[in-house]
Amino acid sequence: MTRVFVLFFFCLALQGCISFPSSHGYMLERGETELTALLGVDTKESVLAKYGEPSLIGTFDPNAWYYLSSIEATRAFFRPDTRARSVISFHFDDKGVVQEIKNLGIEDGDQIKLVSRTTPTRGKELSFWEQLLGNVGQLPGGLGQQQQVPGRQGGPGR
Repeated sequence: MTRVFVLFFFCLALQGCISFPSSHGYMLERGETELTALLGVDTKESVLAKYGEPSLIGTFDPNAWYYLSSIEATRAFFRPDTRARSVISFHFDDKGVVQEIKNLGIEDGDQIKLVSRTTPTRGKELSFWEQLLGNVGQLPGGLGQQQQVPGRQGGPGR
């Protein structure tokens, strides 16, 4: 009986080692091997008819269209691992005719290392106990002071 439980939990633990692939962005249709267009011939309308809406349109250059796709593998609670990434960019002239096509892969990207510094603030850093016990014995604002009532001795009318 113990062996059955050990085997069961071993198989359950192995499930965490399996990676699950997921696709994001523009996926090629059946029979397509890549996104192509004829330079100087195809227009925005023909690219739109072939491939649909782009994933991104350039913020500062509306004549640059980007089709993004990526394949990631996720395992248990770990961060997803990007297995493949593709960025195809179409650049159009002012008349909307294709002038340039670029195909960038995962190897063309740069790894960005984020900095996790904190900005110092003014004031005293309180410990857990100082925060927890700091207000013990203090009354809320105004209750510990004598209140001045108009018409009574010591009020604002005297």
